[in-house]
Amino acid sequence: MRKHVLPLLLSAPVVAEEAVQSAPVGSGADLLNVFGSLVIVLGLLFALAWFYKKMVQKLPGSGQIKVVSSMMLGPRERLLVIELQGKQRVLGVTGQQINFLFELEQPLSADQPPLDWRRQWQQLLQGKKDTN
Repeated sequence: MRKHVLPLLLSAPVVAEEAVQSAPVGSGADLLNVFGSLVIVLGLLFALAWFYKKMVQKLPGSGQIKVVSSMMLGPRERLLVIELQGKQRVLGVTGQQINFLFELEQPLSADQPPLDWRRQWQQLLQGKKDTN
C-alpha cells in the first residue's frame, strides 16, 4: 500500500500547480455568477424583512400598546413612556426587569417633532472648540 501512496503524494503539488496556472483569472462568467448570487441573497434578505414586518403588525395586541417616548439612562437601562387604553404610563426598563413607575397626569404629545440630533451634536462640538 505504501508503494501506491508515495507517487500520489509526490505528484499532488505538480497537479495543483498546473491547475492554478491553467485557470483563467477573473473571467466574466465568474463575475456574473458572483453578482447573481449576491442579488439572490439580498433579495431573500429584503423578502424576509418584509415578511417579518407584516407578521409583527398582525400579532395580537400590537396595535393596543404604543411607545410614545424612550430615553436611555445607561447601557441597559431606559425610561419608556407607553400609551395603553388611552393613558400614558412611565416604565423603568433594565436588563432584568420592567417596573411601572407612575401614570402621567398630562399626556405627552405624540406630535412633538423629533429632536434635531445633528444640530445638537454640532452645538456640542462647537462648545468644546470654544473651551480649547
